[in-house]
Amino acid sequence: MQRGPKRLPPSEKKAKGTFQKSRDGHVVEVIEPNAMPMRPQWLTAEGEEVWLDDLGRVQANRLVTEKDSTAFGNYCNLQGMIIKCFRAGEAPPITAMAEVRKLQELFGIGGAKTRLQIKGLEKGGTGNPFARNGSRS
Repeated sequence: MQRGPKRLPPSEKKAKGTFQKSRDGHVVEVIEPNAMPMRPQWLTAEGEEVWLDDLGRVQANRLVTEKDSTAFGNYCNLQGMIIKCFRAGEAPPITAMAEVRKLQELFGIGGAKTRLQIKGLEKGGTGNPFARNGSRS
């Protein structure tokens, strides 16, 4: 026997107009906050600079929520430290640069995931690089 479709959450049922208090009134729905991260008070001056520059980028991708405020603040401070080293004419630690790259990929503001494109789609192809495997011409 196949399982039936999953129940819709009460918020979707209210939007569709199919909510019934007798049937759906006892269902508890967990709603995650979609708010943008709140700026921590402990950001450095350079970190605040990076925060203001990169907040628009992460807002466009919606990959950072209010729960990620600390992680995004750490990224901003670390990137700010790297910028401070460059401005002083010093070389920043390579481990800091590697960690910033990882955090940028995590937040969707840099790295391979932001440049991902499937070849062949722009020309009307299928985008499958293995489409001709096994076929003989």
